[in-house]
Amino acid sequence: MPMYDENMIIRDARVLREQFIPGRVLHREGQLDAIRNCLKPMLKGMEPRNMFTFGDPGTGKTCISRFVVEELSAHTVSVQGSYINCWECSSRFKILYSILQDMGLSLSVHRKGTPTDELLGNLKKRLEQRCCVIILDEVDKLEDDRVLYDLATLQGACLILISNSETALHGADPRVRSRLASAECLEFPVYSGGEILDILKDRAEWGLLPGAIKNAQLERIASASNGDSRVAIETLRIVAEEAENQDLRMVHDSSIERALPRAMESSTERNIDMLAPHYRLIIEILESRGKVDAGKLLKEFRKLSTQRGLPDVVDRSFRNYVDRLMQLGLVRAEGGGRWRSYSPEVPGAHSGK
Repeated sequence: MPMYDENMIIRDARVLREQFIPGRVLHREGQLDAIRNCLKPMLKGMEPRNMFTFGDPGTGKTCISRFVVEELSAHTVSVQGSYINCWECSSRFKILYSILQDMGLSLSVHRKGTPTDELLGNLKKRLEQRCCVIILDEVDKLEDDRVLYDLATLQGACLILISNSETALHGADPRVRSRLASAECLEFPVYSGGEILDILKDRAEWGLLPGAIKNAQLERIASASNGDSRVAIETLRIVAEEAENQDLRMVHDSSIERALPRAMESSTERNIDMLAPHYRLIIEILESRGKVDAGKLLKEFRKLSTQRGLPDVVDRSFRNYVDRLMQLGLVRAEGGGRWRSYSPEVPGAHSGK
């Protein structure tokens, strides 16, 4: 940690990152207790309860889940955690491989040429020695929901499934839904402006030097974030780094006004960059064509998918892709039925314009 005379603004840069897991949780006591109660049986060698958490982006789903799993792992050596973002690891093979990596068994597995069933067998053996809480973030991005059935049937594995949508698993295989029917469902509502302000104050207390930012400035950031903690924390990071780079002792109001749209844009670009190929293809078509009716969009999507060697998808999956992009605020729709059309919500974002 830098000394006070070395930095003018930033005390600990790690605290200003969205991925940072704080030492305390604010305004999520109910969800915190619910996750703890589901995992608590593991401390006595008993079977835990799987969980499905949902809510808008920036409502604390990932942070709270990882907080509790780290807390549990610190209390016992018999349980460890594995975090997987299904934007990045969406296939059955990649997910099993990633879990094995987190459990320290990657050296015994060859990434190429190893059958998926062999990975599953290795994981099953490992779980006989040590239990694992597996967090699957953005679970609706899975290419093959069979992996949920695989994991839900393993003794010693507990699942925390995270999604922005309450209906993320409605289209899953009936066997998967049956296995997860008893999962605890936890909703994460949008933060209020006051709650975002408390989160920012906490980050500023630990991440910035005293007096570096005014309470009124934190209130401005909180108000503009629309309940999205990621946007708020990203804005705080941007203004702190700008002030630090300019050798200032305090954040300026003008810096906040410049940072707010950058934080919003960064959030949108990150969502697009993390999209699986089929999602990016839809964005690409809409950005190049503008407004496209539903039938033409599907036709162009299938044509380009074939040209690029992407797996075929059924109509229902295509509709799910478009619906998900709309939920993310990346695509907007007009009309209904045969007259329904789509257009990009943020033109040029994918191309970096």
